[in-house]
Amino acid sequence: MNFMAIHPCLKDKAYVYMDTICAELVKEVLEMVEKKSLGALELFQFGKWLGRLESIIILRSHWVTVDNCLEALSLFKEKQGLESIGLDAEGYRRDYGPHYPKHDTPITPADSQILGMHVSRWLGAIPEILKSWFLCCVEAQIDIAKLNKGGKSFLTEEEWNMLQPIEKHGLDEAAFSLLSNNFTSSEFMALRTVEALLRRWYEKTTGDMITDVTFGQVLRMLDERFPEKRRPREISALYYFKERRNNIAHPEVISTVEQASTTFIQVIGQCKTLKSILAL
Repeated sequence: MNFMAIHPCLKDKAYVYMDTICAELVKEVLEMVEKKSLGALELFQFGKWLGRLESIIILRSHWVTVDNCLEALSLFKEKQGLESIGLDAEGYRRDYGPHYPKHDTPITPADSQILGMHVSRWLGAIPEILKSWFLCCVEAQIDIAKLNKGGKSFLTEEEWNMLQPIEKHGLDEAAFSLLSNNFTSSEFMALRTVEALLRRWYEKTTGDMITDVTFGQVLRMLDERFPEKRRPREISALYYFKERRNNIAHPEVISTVEQASTTFIQVIGQCKTLKSILAL
């Protein structure tokens, strides 16, 4: 939009309109970068704002457009690999913004040159930054947004608080492994988590302590102590967990996406079932 061609009476309204549109775009970026990790869309947004900034510097556009680009880029300051770029953008906006009190003030040649050098340096750093990232097409048919937030997003606050730190960590790792299509790792962590849960249930229900056992032994002890015909309803999934644990114990076995996904959902269900007992 060419502001010099707008009638003077409409110029201020045009700037307000432009600010509103840019503010909405920046708001979208803010909502994205609040996530735990960056996905393809977030990386696209980062590149879009960086490319836009490069173009408007060459055109020596109004400061308001430069400021909007810098604001969007500064929102990435807490993301791995992008910290320095986000902090640079934030600092430049803070230091040079006071020089442009009016929206329609074009960026000066000197500031344009300095900022252009910054942008060139940022663009040059991107290939190296990308080496520490990878994009993955998630195969699990589970809500990706929830997986991205970890195990907590599948449970109520009371259910999550009932878990021990090691159990919370196990659920998170199982969820994040599903995101990267590491199905055997995900299923192993999910089963280890449910075994810890069932161990606490066993000790609370029977009054007997379980000490010095390895992965899988708790499931076997529960199976022997509570045969299927006399098994309490809250641990009715015990047979499934024991069979899956026995299966992945073999070094030649690799979990499928269906097996890992099913086990993860079953473990989440077990957390919900045992909440009323373990939360007391």
